[in-house]
Order: sequence, then structure tokens, then C-alpha cells
Amino acid sequence: MDIVFSQVDYCYMVGTPFEKVALKDFSITIPSGSFTAVIGHTGSGKSTFIQHINGLLRPSSGTVQVGPYTIKAGEKKVDLKGLRKKVGLVFQYPEHQLFEETVEKDICFGPINFGLSKEKAVQRAKELMPLVGLQEELLTVSPFQLSGGQMRRVAIAGVLASRPSVLVLDEPAASLDPEGRENMMNLFHDYHKTQKTTTILVTHHMEDAAKYADQIVVLHNGMIEMIGGRELIFERASRLNEIGLDLPKSVRFLQDVKTQFNLKKVPMEFDVKGTSDFIGELFKKKGE
Repeated sequence: MDIVFSQVDYCYMVGTPFEKVALKDFSITIPSGSFTAVIGHTGSGKSTFIQHINGLLRPSSGTVQVGPYTIKAGEKKVDLKGLRKKVGLVFQYPEHQLFEETVEKDICFGPINFGLSKEKAVQRAKELMPLVGLQEELLTVSPFQLSGGQMRRVAIAGVLASRPSVLVLDEPAASLDPEGRENMMNLFHDYHKTQKTTTILVTHHMEDAAKYADQIVVLHNGMIEMIGGRELIFERASRLNEIGLDLPKSVRFLQDVKTQFNLKKVPMEFDVKGTSDFIGELFKKKGE
């Protein structure tokens, strides 16, 4: 489903001394089936933006459209249940959302609440367990007896069980070690490709934005600072630094190589193989 924000403003705590504008004249179109990364420093508006997508927040002015669902400032008639069935939101610490007696009940809660029969919900839970890297035997176990990583995977399965058309990920790999983060991100990317979801990833990890996203959106002070492909975004290194953001490690490394060897140009590589291939060729030429 396409997602369209049209001149959206959002203000917290209106009419109080703590009033704060979090989004200002915010307009963006996210195409159906795309993978979009959203980056920005703390307080740039990232979480406010994504909470409008499933109606957790409503615009102070402007319009948000998610497929057939329209949320317009001042209008209360919105099918939020239908919208939230289509938009799955994975919070930064999804394991904090667990509450049921067993893993099976926790995963089935959303689909049953959206009208799916218990039998079909249980079948989905069984299908999702290997997808998120868990054994089916854990379905009868209390989620609170699991490790932190397992609890997170159960919570994610609970979101995926409703088969959302839009998947919104708010720092889903927070606090995980590098291997755990890579496994988690690969899980979401594989799901995105197989289910053809519209996926939005909020992240502080530039490497994840560069590796997985079709387009990157940079937010600053509640407004869109940049939008485009990874090459376009990371070419503007000086501006990114000005607003508190950094380049992916591989890009930073190659920029250092450019300076060290007084090169006119270096490629913009986003993975270890591409970077190592370039370095290998560089030393080969230096040795000739």
C-alpha cells in the first residue's frame, strides 16, 4: 500500500508551556512494496512520523493516507482496527509487549482480535516459529521463561501473524550484538521480499540503511532534510555531520583511504567484499 503524508504538522502538548512541534509541513510518498530507511538524530521526528502510519497519533493539520485509509486532522471517523490490521508496528523493545500465558497465545492474540479463527491463528503461529528462528515446541512455554532474544522473536512473530501489508520497524535490533542485529535484519528483509510488504525501518545504524533500503529519508527538526538513494544521501557527508549523523563505516574507511593515498576518487562501497576488493586492487596497482 502507498503511504502519503500531505502537509502534516504534529504538535505535542498544545496550549501548555511544554508545547513542541514534532513534525512541520511534512509531505512524503512511500511507494507500495518499497523498503524505506528513516534516519535522524534523537528528536528529529522519526517516532512521531511512524506513529502516524497506524493511527497511534493523528495529525494536528494535514492528511495521512495509507492505502484506502485516510486520517485527516480534525476528523475522528477512521477505521483504526482495519488500518492496524494492515500496518504492523514493531517497537524498539517488542518483548515488552508480551503478556499472555504461553507463546502460542501471545502470537495468536492479534489475528484472533482481527477476526481470524483460533484454529487458523494457531496454524499461523506454527508456521511463523521457524521463520523467526524458534522451535515449535516453545509454543506451549510461557514467554517469560525464554531468553531476551527469544522473547523478542516471539513478539515479532505476533506482529507478523496478522500478515500486515505495511511493516514499520522502530529500531527493532536495538541492544542486540552485531550478529544478533544482522540475523534480525535479514529476517525482516527476507519477509519483505517474500511477502512484498511496504517496509519502513527507523534506525541509527547507517550500515543497515545502506544495506537494505531502496530509499533513505533523513529527518531534521521535524522536517525532511533529504530523501533519495543511498549514493545520493551519503555523498552529502558534510551536511549529515552537521545534523549529527555519520556515514556507514565502509564509506568512512574509503574516504580515509582517499585522503591517505591522495586519490582523486574512491568508490562508494557498502559491504565488506566491495571494500576489500577495492583495497586489494589499490595495493596491487601500488606494487606494480
